[in-house]
Amino acid sequence: MSKLKEFPKIAKDKLPICTFFALLIITAVSAILWSQANDQGYNLGVTVMACALIAIGVAEAVDLILHKLESSIQLNFVSSAIFGLIVADSYSLGVPGMAQASDILPKALLSAPQCFLYVALISLIGEVLFKKIVGLSGRKIVNPAAAAKLVVFLPFMGTILLVKDHYASYGGGGLGIPTLAGPIGNTVINGNGLNSFASYLQSCYTLSTATTYTSLSQLMVLQKFHGWIGGASSLAVIVVGVSLFALAREHIKWRITVTYFVGVALMASIMTFIYGGDLFVRIMFEVFIGSSIFLGFFMATDPATTPKTYYGQIIFGAGLATLTVCIQTYMNFFGGSILALIVMNIVSPLLDKTNNWHLATKP
Repeated sequence: MSKLKEFPKIAKDKLPICTFFALLIITAVSAILWSQANDQGYNLGVTVMACALIAIGVAEAVDLILHKLESSIQLNFVSSAIFGLIVADSYSLGVPGMAQASDILPKALLSAPQCFLYVALISLIGEVLFKKIVGLSGRKIVNPAAAAKLVVFLPFMGTILLVKDHYASYGGGGLGIPTLAGPIGNTVINGNGLNSFASYLQSCYTLSTATTYTSLSQLMVLQKFHGWIGGASSLAVIVVGVSLFALAREHIKWRITVTYFVGVALMASIMTFIYGGDLFVRIMFEVFIGSSIFLGFFMATDPATTPKTYYGQIIFGAGLATLTVCIQTYMNFFGGSILALIVMNIVSPLLDKTNNWHLATKP
């Protein structure tokens, strides 16, 4: 314990700039890893950097314009830059490797140049509506990046959130995904998919023009193609996230992150007990899927939309984990954590009323 106290720590006013650089490192790592791949004729690494620049540029422009129009609206370039990077890093890029021409999945959203428009829209709506306008009430209700992404993707709900067409057994085609509401593992399980779940993940997260891994653990931890930009390398997120948490341990809500990942692992164990299959494969998927690993470190700990009390943060993390696994299992929506985050954000004010184990001015 004494060694932890001696470890360097940063002042609270330095946390925003440190968070910005942490996100910048993760974005740069993703761009470097994905620069070896091409998607729909565009270099995926260049697409990553373009998305980040667009998201930051839109957020900063909106911040400046609103401040010019109404001086009472606070001008905060660092906050807008952090928001822009979160918008970019929580965006999905790259068409899944097993996607066929007949699939209903809206591939245009996942590739350049169309993705630039959607990233800009998410940044614009998030900055104006969920950061500035809602923020005038004194407390942001939901995570701005997560809420704006769901609003922009609302027209595609049938193929992104309600993905019946993704099931292997769906009569209209689908992606051949074994349902999570059944046994999954390294082998083909009768009645639960066209391929094993492990082989599905490797097909999904590997591009033919890029480096491939034969090990599922290598793929999920080191380098994934397709999915959230910020989750391209789970290892990078963990190293950068833990370093930031260690430096800012007095000012960051690390209890949410810890409880979330422990809860996700426990929920994966429960689902394996219910449905059978390979526990390792299910845990690897639930914990290290790009949306889960990035959200757990850099969105679930948002100071403005999460509980202030320590007990509240633990309940928040547990609830987020439970909802994430249930949404991914029973809706087959692999980015279920973002929907779960919105739900838990809404109940955060209630969680602030949980007993007396809290410091109102600290996380």
